[in-house]
Amino acid sequence: MYFVFPEFIETDKFQYLKIQKNASSTVTNLIMETMDFTCVNQKNLNKVRWTVIRDPYERFISGLAYDLKRHDLKLEDIKISDSFVSNYMHPRDGNRGNINHSVSQVQYLINADIDYYVDIKDLNIFLKMHFNKTHTINENNSINLNVDKNEIMKYLTLDYKIYNNIISSSFLWKWQQGKIF
Repeated sequence: MYFVFPEFIETDKFQYLKIQKNASSTVTNLIMETMDFTCVNQKNLNKVRWTVIRDPYERFISGLAYDLKRHDLKLEDIKISDSFVSNYMHPRDGNRGNINHSVSQVQYLINADIDYYVDIKDLNIFLKMHFNKTHTINENNSINLNVDKNEIMKYLTLDYKIYNNIISSSFLWKWQQGKIF
């Protein structure tokens, strides 16, 4: 497993860690519409750091479908096991969108010191409470890849262990906690 080049969106109140295929475009666009921000690659321990997490299988399928469509390929054109790992992402590739969108979200979380995780299922209420706006998340409900889910799940064991630990931890934001910034 390799580290992913972290990208935080920083405002005067918080840092948001972008994780591809976890509504990062939705959140980034909302921040751009509502506040002043900068993009940084280092965490700021004096600000609240938050990110959005997503079910690993749903995220993998979304990322794989996105990359296949982006490069005009079919599932049979690729070796699916190559979709789970990525070399260190260099900013030059990220700026062009040439990254592996199905790589583990765990790689983004390493050393990020996140204070609050927002499950993608709770994102709209989070956005409403914190930005007084909601956005439609770019969901592609027509994703229909003919993959063997059991085969995919073998590669997602670590992702699910960490995801389930986050879901059951006190770091998972719930609406009852109210605003965090």
